[in-house]
Amino acid sequence: MRPAAALFCWCLFAGSAEAEQLTIALSTGEINVDSTFSGDTVTLFGVIERDAATVSRNTDYEIAVVLRGPPETVVARRKDRIAFIWVNSASETIGDAPAFYALDTSSELGEIATPALLERHQIGFDAIQFTYDGRAAANDPAAAEFRDAFIRLKQNAGLYSEQPAGVSFIGATDNVFQSAMWIPANAPDGHYKVDVYLFSGNALLAHEEGKLDITKVGFEQFMYAAAHQHVLLYGLACVLLALSTGWLAGVIFRRD
Repeated sequence: MRPAAALFCWCLFAGSAEAEQLTIALSTGEINVDSTFSGDTVTLFGVIERDAATVSRNTDYEIAVVLRGPPETVVARRKDRIAFIWVNSASETIGDAPAFYALDTSSELGEIATPALLERHQIGFDAIQFTYDGRAAANDPAAAEFRDAFIRLKQNAGLYSEQPAGVSFIGATDNVFQSAMWIPANAPDGHYKVDVYLFSGNALLAHEEGKLDITKVGFEQFMYAAAHQHVLLYGLACVLLALSTGWLAGVIFRRD
């Protein structure tokens, strides 16, 4: 290879290197859920590291932090009123749905990135890519009704949230930031994924990932494992417990 061509290839590679990089850390990597668990806050700290040759940008840095729970499949049903009775009518199976979804940003979503970029990385409720009865139906009006209802129910349960001012920069510099995310008591256990995105001028500059595990411990873990791994024995135990409780109550309150 000629020296000039080699120099051109090296410059092309060097120019493609990221000018900014992200380093993140969570206050904890695991949350243990027992009978006394009432929720917890996980704080994320991040640092924007600039290359020595990086010049100041004309626009501010913007941060988006997404915490996603394990995927789940749910059946959403619409209730219609017939005479005086509410009955289940149409239904939709929603797949690839995060069991938990929390989004913290430094500004409003519309000020951070273009809709296409947000959709590509599934940032925001409108960008979450569900499947419907095993098919992709992003523009299906019928599926949109179930999608909106599903997200609304998740919000009411405290499992889906968006905080436009949830990310704050620390101190006078613009390269250290933090985000505090609330994990409610009803958050499902499993492996959670944290995605942190750095934007400027509606362009994605860097992306970093982290993880969080939520685990049941103690009696809750025992009961959960019994109900899911030993279904028959768990059912028999519940029946015996109910019979024993009824018999004991009859003995205690028996009238002679």
